[in-house]
Amino acid sequence: MRFEKIKKFILLLMCFLSTSSIFALEEYVSDVYKKIDTVFTAKSEPQLYDVLETNKNDKYYYLIENYTMKKIRRLIVNNDYDFAMVAIIVVIENNLENEEAVEMYSVISDAYEVQKTYEAELEYKRQVELARLEKEKEKHRGAVEKEYVSAKKNEGGSVYVSGKETKLSSYWWKASLGIADFSYLKDVGSDVNALNYGICLDVDYENSTNNILWGFDFTGSFRFLGFGKEKNMIPLMVNLDVGPKLGLANISKNFFVRAGFSAMLATKNSNETGILENFITPYIGLNYQRLMLGSVNISAGLDYYAGHLYTKGINFAMGADVNVSFPFAELERVKLNLNIGLKDKFFLKESGIENRASISLAIGVENVIK
Repeated sequence: MRFEKIKKFILLLMCFLSTSSIFALEEYVSDVYKKIDTVFTAKSEPQLYDVLETNKNDKYYYLIENYTMKKIRRLIVNNDYDFAMVAIIVVIENNLENEEAVEMYSVISDAYEVQKTYEAELEYKRQVELARLEKEKEKHRGAVEKEYVSAKKNEGGSVYVSGKETKLSSYWWKASLGIADFSYLKDVGSDVNALNYGICLDVDYENSTNNILWGFDFTGSFRFLGFGKEKNMIPLMVNLDVGPKLGLANISKNFFVRAGFSAMLATKNSNETGILENFITPYIGLNYQRLMLGSVNISAGLDYYAGHLYTKGINFAMGADVNVSFPFAELERVKLNLNIGLKDKFFLKESGIENRASISLAIGVENVIK
């Protein structure tokens, strides 16, 4: 009976010592684990090396090593290959016989290369996008520099001080040759209706000096072929208009006041028709250029002919014109367009009204404003 009590006491003592040892082991390993957690939070290679170096001769080092590799696997899952590579090298340096660590190094190395390749592709795409955005900025900056007048600062850079357009080209010109110019003359007093065909030429030039816009217009038509009944037929009609024009850019870069001289000549047939034969007059008028509707360019003008003041039989005279230009080709310096021109000359005579209307189809060329 006494032997049984001694046996139970020995067993209880052994269980107590074993439990104390386990608790001591858990507390010791737990402290090392906390140090490793701190190391991986700080991602410090020296601290990790110090923890493993200090404990590598410990009989429980395999537990510390396994926990470290568990932390490395967590880095791999989170695609943090930089410190994972550093940490696995530290593990191998402290235990060259750890085959699992060597295999893990190979896996990390391969994944690390894939990651670097992927990041390099992302960086390339980012640089391409940055270059594209910079190109767009330069394009818009160029548009701003055309739209605004800038003043240079002493320390460099520009301050935009005006909203008026400044063109690199200070001049604009346009010339068009009318391959088909039809006119219709209607004289109420003599009941004449005459249709004529010919050719025409229009030239416009504009330039800018500071805030002053200046230039000139020239239009000429030569209608040499008449249609209709002989009593109404006019064998030849010639119109010439030439004169300067002026504008103020701070008011409008498209609006001009123009003045000059106009000559309208017509030959009668053998019958007395009563139409106005020769009319040479100064004129003054208004002109609006480059009204843009998309790529279509529209210009219009209105003129007063002062020659009626000294020409017998004419009480009032005026003229109007509209031109619509359709571009169809653009080169580096010039662009080509198709022009449809409408012109009308109106005379209020003592004997009635005479009106000369015309429509022309022309091929034009103009310089490209940059």
